Amino acid sequence: MNPQPENAPREALDSAFSQLAIDEALKSPGNARVGVVVVRDGQVVAAGHRDEVPGLHAEQVALQKVSKAGIALRGAEVYTTLEPCANSRTARIPCAQLLVEAGVATVHIGQFDRNPQVNRLGWKYLRDAGVALRDFPANLRAIAAKANQDFAQNFTHGLGMSGGAKFDFTTNGGKFTISLDEEPDSPTWETRWGNCGATAIYLNGGSPGRVALARYAGKFDEIDDPDALDYESHFAKVPIGSIGVMRSPRGHALCRVKKIEPTPDYGGTGHVSVTIDWEIRLAVSL
Repeated sequence: MNPQPENAPREALDSAFSQLAIDEALKSPGNARVGVVVVRDGQVVAAGHRDEVPGLHAEQVALQKVSKAGIALRGAEVYTTLEPCANSRTARIPCAQLLVEAGVATVHIGQFDRNPQVNRLGWKYLRDAGVALRDFPANLRAIAAKANQDFAQNFTHGLGMSGGAKFDFTTNGGKFTISLDEEPDSPTWETRWGNCGATAIYLNGGSPGRVALARYAGKFDEIDDPDALDYESHFAKVPIGSIGVMRSPRGHALCRVKKIEPTPDYGGTGHVSVTIDWEIRLAVSL
C-alpha cells in the first residue's frame, strides 16, 4: 500500500504515513491506543496496533508481520504514534530494542510517552543506537496525542474522592490535576511538584494560602481539619511518607508521598517519578 506517488514531496509522504499510523492506532481496544506503520523503499510493508494480538505492543505486531513475510528491514522507516518502550523492568524485550535489532534506520514519533518508566528513554535508546529520529508533523502530533489521551491522562490527571498515581514530576510542568469527577465544574486541584532530592519533593501552591505540610502526619485520618494547618508559604517540602495539602474554595486535596525516583543529580538511574495517594475533603458548603 502506498498512500502517495513515489515522487511526492518528502513532507507529503511523512504526513501520509503518519496519518496511516494514527488510523491504525484508532483500531486499538482499550484506552492505550498506539499504531505503527513500517515503510521500506517508500512502500508500506506492514502495520499494526496495540493488542491487535492480545498482549502485544504495536511495534511487536508489525515486526511479527514483517518477519512472517520474510521482509528484511535494514534501512526501513517506522512511523509510531507513541514513543517505543524502553522499559527494562519487565520481562518484555523493549520495542526500541526490537527496532534496533531489526535494522530500522529512522523512527518517526507522534508523541512521547507520559509513563515515567518510558518518557524519552525510548527516544534515547534509539538515538544511542544510531537510529535517526523525527517527529510527526505538528498537526498530526496533536491528533496522535488525542488518540491516546485516555491513557496519557493517567500520568497527568486523577479522578475521584481518593486514588493514587505515579508520574514524572519533571514533565508537564510538574502538574498533576486532581478532580472529583469529569464534570466541567467539578472541584479541581492543580497540584504542582518540583525537584528537591531523593527523600523529599516540593509541592508548589503558586502563592501563600494554597499549600501546607501536615507535619508528622502519615495517614489521612490523622488530619482533622486541614484548614488548621500553616498555609503561609507558597510551597511545602514533603518528605516520603508525609502529607502535603492543596487548598481551594472548594475544599482540600490531601496528597501523601509514597515513593520518589529522583533525578540523576540526586542519585537516580533514569526513571524519574513520584508516587502519591490522594484524598479529597470537600468544603462543608458543597
